[in-house]
Amino acid sequence: MDANLIKNSEDILRIRQTAQKLEAVKGVIGLLFMAAKNHTMYPENHAIYQESLQAVVSRLEPFLKKYGDLRLDVEKDQLLFEDETVYQDDPKRDKLAYPLFRDGIQWMEFQPGIDLWEISELIKILNQYRMLQEEPKGDLVTALWEKDLPHIQYVATDVLWKAETVKDFSFFSLTGDEKQDADGHGVKDTSSRETTGVEETMDDDRQDTAGTSEGKDAGGDMALSAMDRTIWEMTQEELQRLEEMVAEEETQSSTEDVLDVLWLILSTQDEPEDYAIVLDFIKEEFKATLAQGEFQIALDFLASLKKTYQSSRTEKPWARPLLRQFFVDIADHQVLGVVKDVLPSLDKQRADQVGVFRKLFLSLPPVSIAALAPMLMEKLSASLERQLMEIIGSLAKKDTKPLEQLLDRPEEALVKKLVYIIGHINDEKPVQILIRMTNHPSGRVRLEALKALERRNKNMIKELFHLVNDPVLTIRRMMWSHLEQYKNKETGDLILDYLQQKKILYRDDQQILSCFKTLGCCGTPGSIPFLGQTLLGQGWDFSSERSLRRQGAALALLELNAQEARDILKKASKSLLPSVRSAYQKALKDHQ
Repeated sequence: MDANLIKNSEDILRIRQTAQKLEAVKGVIGLLFMAAKNHTMYPENHAIYQESLQAVVSRLEPFLKKYGDLRLDVEKDQLLFEDETVYQDDPKRDKLAYPLFRDGIQWMEFQPGIDLWEISELIKILNQYRMLQEEPKGDLVTALWEKDLPHIQYVATDVLWKAETVKDFSFFSLTGDEKQDADGHGVKDTSSRETTGVEETMDDDRQDTAGTSEGKDAGGDMALSAMDRTIWEMTQEELQRLEEMVAEEETQSSTEDVLDVLWLILSTQDEPEDYAIVLDFIKEEFKATLAQGEFQIALDFLASLKKTYQSSRTEKPWARPLLRQFFVDIADHQVLGVVKDVLPSLDKQRADQVGVFRKLFLSLPPVSIAALAPMLMEKLSASLERQLMEIIGSLAKKDTKPLEQLLDRPEEALVKKLVYIIGHINDEKPVQILIRMTNHPSGRVRLEALKALERRNKNMIKELFHLVNDPVLTIRRMMWSHLEQYKNKETGDLILDYLQQKKILYRDDQQILSCFKTLGCCGTPGSIPFLGQTLLGQGWDFSSERSLRRQGAALALLELNAQEARDILKKASKSLLPSVRSAYQKALKDHQ
């Protein structure tokens, strides 16, 4: 009797604890739904939205600490926790479960250590893909994968989908007339424009700022009339100009003076050895100029030096190779690397220098990419990072080799950005580089390369077919969509061999069905015998994969719509084997 009482007490306690756990989960989901609703009504930094976010975390953290991971299984219109319904979509209001189910999410799990920003990013994604758009630009699964939220895990199944319509756009909007001399060294001749401003300033400085008048004779009255005194007074404009001249003199850079002196010394050298020594001094001063963020001084000096390079064709032919090597030397990481410390404040305290920075680095040779690219790993503003990427892209248009050499670096984030840049260079060489990058160990790099190739709207089925077995679900989806754009014999033969040789690595439902469906869309008559054997043969094999292959074969035959295919389907519809008839009926339903 006592034992029964103890057992009953334990059962009651267990039931009570389970109920408390379910109520806690429902509370978390309710707060999450409310935060998502607030996100649609208020700006992201609004107090109401921030408070609702904090409420979710405040409710979720104690649960995770007490019970561990919170896993929600996703069904069409409801969320389950430990097989119990904890959320049900309401037809009259926004839905939470169905968008997850629609995009293939099987389950989602919140883990200890979750932060407020992760909840915020999840809400943004849920709201962005809550409604299925007519021309979707991505999907919920892809967005979650790209955000890579560390304490929110999920599993998604593949679904048949169409690739988004990719709109081409102009990425590089680089201005300025660039010239290339006979020796192949790219230079930007800004000397005429830059020196004009200097000459005008010098002319202004020569102007008198005050007039003079003759005094009266010694015997005259020494007191000046009011009219006489105005002769000695400066106008407001003259005072302002004088202040500007004083300010210019006070802020004159010592580095600029040194560079001017070195340039004069360089122009007087008649021996190659002495010329090279002066260039070494100039390189160090140029480096110091960059370290101080004096980009205008550096730009002006390069303009003068490039003018010297042009004139040396006839005056000092032996100086041209030395100057060419100088331009390469100043593009080295040892020189340009000092800019890294200046960049973070460039577009904040020194916003006026961004345009000058752009002109300066666009005037450098492509080898400077090796020094500029690593700066993309610094904490830069979005606008400055884009400027830097455009500069690298413009230099890479002249020569892609320096950029290509950086693609083997271990930093995934950097390589992904460099692949993005390559993807916006319209040439055959970048295409070959991008195809090679689809074999990169990083899934994000492979995805970036595939996106870039997709934008070219070019048939690259043979080169990219290996991606149908990529471990990243998003890449597999994109690849099957790419295959469906080129329904021809080449595509059909590749898929047929893929199925015959049983090369499928990821044997989920939609991966197998996608293979067969695309094969049928390619309209390859040579595939009919294989499809017929797959549908009607081996009736004794009742494995799940075999059932899927039968269903896929029936789906492909329906897509082919040939007489021979219709005859096979007719046999399947009347087969004595339930598995064959079932495969035919499922395919017919999917095809309608």
